[in-house]
Amino acid sequence: MSSSLRPLTTGQLLDKAFQTYRQNFVLFVGISAVPQACLLVMQLCLLAVGVGGAGRGQVKVALATLIVSLFTIFVSLVVGSIAAAATTFGVSDIYLDKPTSISACFARVKGKIGKVIYASTAFGLRVGFGFMLLIVPGVYWAGKYGLAVPAVVLEDIEGKQACSRSAELTKDSVGRIIAIYFLTWILVVAISAGLGAALGVTAPGLARATGTTGSTVFKYLVSYLVNTIVTPVMAIALTLAYYDQRVRKEAFDIESMMSLLGEPTAAKTENTMGATS
Repeated sequence: MSSSLRPLTTGQLLDKAFQTYRQNFVLFVGISAVPQACLLVMQLCLLAVGVGGAGRGQVKVALATLIVSLFTIFVSLVVGSIAAAATTFGVSDIYLDKPTSISACFARVKGKIGKVIYASTAFGLRVGFGFMLLIVPGVYWAGKYGLAVPAVVLEDIEGKQACSRSAELTKDSVGRIIAIYFLTWILVVAISAGLGAALGVTAPGLARATGTTGSTVFKYLVSYLVNTIVTPVMAIALTLAYYDQRVRKEAFDIESMMSLLGEPTAAKTENTMGATS
């Protein structure tokens, strides 16, 4: 059984998240790079179509821009869901001392994409609506429902059950999840800004230029590299928080130990919970 199957403080959990990322950098960047590359290719193709269609009427251009924007949002959601699910599986395998690989993580994503999209959308709408209500409800709901995606990936539940499952796991620990969520978010933003600035220095002319095809391509490439590197951090932290809450509330550490010893009660409990990792 993994030595990490014990309750962790918030600081220990964040430290473990970055340690897990550093020690498995190739795995997580590899997982993130594949779907992000698909998004990059789509963006470049749409850019080429847009450049080729320049000179059309303003109405047609506005309509095409709207359609492209909506399509890009949809593809980004799908790409983000695939990356989040595969990363979650990778973190789960490492946490439970199981062998893993990039291909193995993606192979297990099948059948989970729709559920993750549903859970991510439900989470985003709740938090977004909460921020519209003077910010505080949004912060609270971010903590309450912050484990929805790891729950729907690692348990045999439907997407519509993800938020209620997260609320169950985070009961009496919402403040802790808020701290983990927003501290990780701040670090991700800081890393993104630093990487973006560093990449901008490599091609200052393109970085400063606006409205040209070359500058747009450069921005897409910078976005691809930054997102590939920083996207796994949040998923790693939230997956570790998910397991930590299960250890605290459901004695997941004891359950896993009994499972390794072949106790039938542990197996029955795991089947009931529907954990797949």
